[in-house]
Amino acid sequence: MRHRGLIVGAAVVLGVIAAVLAAQYLKSASARLAREAEPVEVLVAVKAASRGATAEELARSKVLETRAIPRRYVAEDAVSSLAAIEGQVLAVDVSAGEQITRSKFAYATQAGIAYSIPEGLVAVSIPADDVTCVSGSLKPGDTVMVVATFDPGPDGKQPETRVLLPKAKVLAVNGRLVPEQIEEQQTGRGLAGSSSRSGSGTVPTVTLALAPADVVKLVFAEEQGSVWLSLLPPTTTDIPAVSGRTLKSIFE
Repeated sequence: MRHRGLIVGAAVVLGVIAAVLAAQYLKSASARLAREAEPVEVLVAVKAASRGATAEELARSKVLETRAIPRRYVAEDAVSSLAAIEGQVLAVDVSAGEQITRSKFAYATQAGIAYSIPEGLVAVSIPADDVTCVSGSLKPGDTVMVVATFDPGPDGKQPETRVLLPKAKVLAVNGRLVPEQIEEQQTGRGLAGSSSRSGSGTVPTVTLALAPADVVKLVFAEEQGSVWLSLLPPTTTDIPAVSGRTLKSIFE
């Protein structure tokens, strides 16, 4: 009889424990479900957008909209405000209804040179070396003045040097879009370390962002004359007009 009582008591205790654990589990599950159902504001594309559009362009064209979505359906790297993708471009196409995530965007320097070109301009590269390109110290983002020498000059007689383009933005050096990438490769002489890279066979280049009409000028000057790049300070706004120079006017 006593043995039976112990069994019944143990069963009661185990039943109480099971009930407590079940209650705790249900409480935890309810809390988890409640959290997952909580609305979270995220940016959503209300219409399709193509790769290459900037975050600012998407905002201006009202492609992006903030919506409240249950937490359980929110993508892992979803963003809730434009500030999270400011200054970046869309790296993939998006469809209407897609959540905007960090992985869908990248900085222009990461997405490729095409996304670093200012609107209305195009990119063009010219051969470069230490002498003609400021001792190989040019970096993406710098602004340069392009100077060209022709022999014979425009008058068909004596050589002449003129400012061809007063201001041009450097997009890339040797195809590198980020200054840090270039510095990592600098191991001696040569533009951005290019001449010291054994066996690379790569011709050092500087890529500029120019208006289409200026591209024609630069290509012609590069093929028919000699071109030098002069580095401008970052605070430069307007470049004073400079007259061309010939042997007759060099000492004026």
